[in-house]
Formats: sequence, structure tokens, C-alpha cells
Amino acid sequence: LKNTSYVHPRTTITGSYAHGYLRQDDTTLPLVDSTEQTVSWAQSAGAVISNAADLNRFFSALVTGKLVPAAQLQQMMAMVPVNADGTQSYGLGLRARKLSCGVTVYGHTGTVQGFYTYAFTTADGKRSMTSMANTSNNGTVNTILGGTLEAAFCGTTTAKATTLKTTEGETYTEDIAPQIVRR
Repeated sequence: LKNTSYVHPRTTITGSYAHGYLRQDDTTLPLVDSTEQTVSWAQSAGAVISNAADLNRFFSALVTGKLVPAAQLQQMMAMVPVNADGTQSYGLGLRARKLSCGVTVYGHTGTVQGFYTYAFTTADGKRSMTSMANTSNNGTVNTILGGTLEAAFCGTTTAKATTLKTTEGETYTEDIAPQIVRR
């Protein structure tokens, strides 16, 4: 992994990177740049920083048995359903999602203030996808980001932006940057 680092306890990041923005509860307030933050509360869950190529390489190598012995990989991939329809499940540090086209992908999601990440691969490791949104505290963005799995692995679009109403009754589409309003 050439573009992966562990930044804790530092709050600065070297090289080029995406800035993360935190949406405040009051959407009329500006976004907060949360890029350089302490992740001591999350430890390695927030302190390991990778780019998409490294995440794709990692999950592909993991599910094809290049990182852990077969017995441990089998235990990791022994999944327990976590939702009512059984399309999402969790193993030992690994998530699985059964998509609408019948493909099951394996990987993980991640969230820290200002960032959502989805990184998944097929069981044979031949097709991988990482998507990232540089915002958090935004359910619409998280739903759309989850829909990138359907788009990447099934060629379909299932998630759409949420249409909301202002207090004046006007409709608008919530954007990744909620202070930007499309009417």
C-alpha cells in the first residue's frame, strides 16, 4: 500500500488529499472544514488514511486469500445478517452486501467527521470500487454513496437525492454542500 498512512496523534496530513466538510445541524450555517482533526476517539478506524487505489488493492487481496490464511479468511467471511431482508451482513471486520443483480460484494464503509467512504470488491477480487464523499452528517449523501455499489457492480441507479421543502414551501434538492440550493 503506497498511499496509506497512520496519522494519529498528528492532525496534519501530508501530500494531496480531499478536504472533508461537516454539515452542521442548522443547514443555514456554512460547512465546517474538518480535514485536519484529531481522530483519537476512533483510533485506527479514523487514523488510517488511504487512497482509492490502495483500498481497492487491499480488499481484493484480502478476499482472494493473499493477506490471511484460508481458515481465518473463512471465519472473516462467515457473515451474520444485519438487516431484515438479509442484503447486508457483517463478519469479522468485513461487510457483505448482496446487490439487486445478485452480486455479493465484500469490503467496508467508514465515517469520520467530514468523510464517508465505501470500499468493496467481488468475491473473486477482480472488480473493486471505492467511493468517497467529503461530507458527513448527511443521510442523503450516505444513501447516494451506498447506491454507488449498485451503479458500479450492477450498472443500475437506485439512490436519488432527496427533495425537501423550505419553510416557505419551495422545493429544493439537497446537495452534498447543503448551502448550495438547486431550485
